Amino acid sequence: MRVNKARLVYLIFSVAALSVGFLCYYLFRDTSNFIFFQIFDINITHGYIIKLPDNFISYFLKYNLCDGLWLLSGILFFRFIWYNNPDTGKYYIIVFTGIALLHQFLQKFDFIPGTFDIMDILTMVVFALSEQYIYFRIKKRRK
Repeated sequence: MRVNKARLVYLIFSVAALSVGFLCYYLFRDTSNFIFFQIFDINITHGYIIKLPDNFISYFLKYNLCDGLWLLSGILFFRFIWYNNPDTGKYYIIVFTGIALLHQFLQKFDFIPGTFDIMDILTMVVFALSEQYIYFRIKKRRK
């Protein structure tokens, strides 16, 4: 089975965005009590690997960037899966983005654990809209 190069690019960028989001958590935050590490039985007892100064950019890197990257990773993964049927993929992307945003809003009302932050939502929206813009520009150029 031959894989289209453009389709493969979606997969590579999806894995890259997921990896960078994971590295933001691993490098900049205290990972000793994260559920992810407990689920996979990863014994990491350190605090911060890289201690960032207290300013807006470091706060964004520590707390908001990873949410945007994870959303971007999911969107690109759906583009990879539904490459040959983008109309179906569009619905999966909309549902996925809606669930991600709902997850953030449910944190505000304490339905799920986590800290609500409007910057998480803004970051996710910017990443999703930027991906859409780039996707349509590339699609228009191909035609």
